[in-house]
Amino acid sequence: MFTFANSAFLFVSLLGIASISHGQQDPVELERKLSAQLNPDCPEAICSPSGTDVTVIHIRAESAVDTIHYVWDFTGKPTIMVALTGKDAIMKIKWESFMNEDGQSVTFSEQPRYTFMTVINRIFQFDDIGDKGSLNQNSTVFVYDPHDFRWNRTLYWHNEKDVLAAFNVNNDFIFKLNAFSIRNHGMDYPHLLHSSNSTQVDIVFNNVSSKFSHPRFAIELLFVVSEQAVIGSDFQVTKRKSLDDEHTPGIFEIIDVLSPGAFKFSTGGYIEYRPVSYTHPERDVSTSTDTHQSEPKSIENPASVLQSTLAFAFHGQRLDSLLVQGMNISFGLSGDGFYSKTNYTTMTFQVGFGQPPIEQLSAFVLIVAGIGIGVPLTLLIFGGLYVCIRKVRNSSGTRV
Repeated sequence: MFTFANSAFLFVSLLGIASISHGQQDPVELERKLSAQLNPDCPEAICSPSGTDVTVIHIRAESAVDTIHYVWDFTGKPTIMVALTGKDAIMKIKWESFMNEDGQSVTFSEQPRYTFMTVINRIFQFDDIGDKGSLNQNSTVFVYDPHDFRWNRTLYWHNEKDVLAAFNVNNDFIFKLNAFSIRNHGMDYPHLLHSSNSTQVDIVFNNVSSKFSHPRFAIELLFVVSEQAVIGSDFQVTKRKSLDDEHTPGIFEIIDVLSPGAFKFSTGGYIEYRPVSYTHPERDVSTSTDTHQSEPKSIENPASVLQSTLAFAFHGQRLDSLLVQGMNISFGLSGDGFYSKTNYTTMTFQVGFGQPPIEQLSAFVLIVAGIGIGVPLTLLIFGGLYVCIRKVRNSSGTRV
């Protein structure tokens, strides 16, 4: 029989689980101390102290046993690099060669244990005549090449816990990047859960001139890992259901794009995002729309395709032997009015090493769940006891 004591025990147990979950950290995750350099050791002839158009930000995220290097490169096509090395490894840039887009102009003092790069290769505006929200092979497309953009650095800030930078092109294309020292949720929607092994990228398409009657946007991401390209070795797209939508209302799904090393050995790279875009600076459920992704596909002649990126500056011609794949992510939902309705679209994703952090129910959610279960059960039990007592009293007072 389920008694009041059982109900109380269940309620207290849920509270205990809540407190454990709230303070719990992934046992393999290490806190990291951050340090950042803007255009490290760049001569003034190339990187003017007052200039904002040359930007390579090198972030060291140090633990007690190793260092993750994040490199945000906006000299050509925006590239985010994640490199795992020994604790004392140093990155060096041969600046003249780097600006001439020469291979292997970026090196480390020791061979990295693993590298993963994400390149924003192209941005598409397409005519979604069928109002499907997704880019396909038959779409009429206008292509923006980020290599042709003149990036303006509008923000660069850092301390031991966080690093933040922002860039824009005529206030049309706005990029914001963050690096973190601890596990937590991002400040802005969709409040992605990050770890100290990841960096976040937030993209906004703001008041970009429409080229079509039914305009939507999509981006092409290329992934480069220090894993050899072999048959049957591909990036894998997985969709996970989150436990609740506390941090991103209405969105219960998380999408991970994992390198072979990540989903086979937990020592690879990944990007992660929630399949949601926002159509207004005030991000909430009422201004959200969907995203759609294609399956990753191998890139032919990657050394040629990635000539003007940090990937080529680091790997050079070795790119042709490495695993390099790409995918498109488009933004929109049938009936949402297309891009021209608000002239605003977002994309937020994170790039990291290892396995993506797993969402857990927060203390608040567990306490609310405990109350939601405990209070009705308590009322039910007391109500049942009251009815039973009334029946016993009535039967004992009846004379034969």
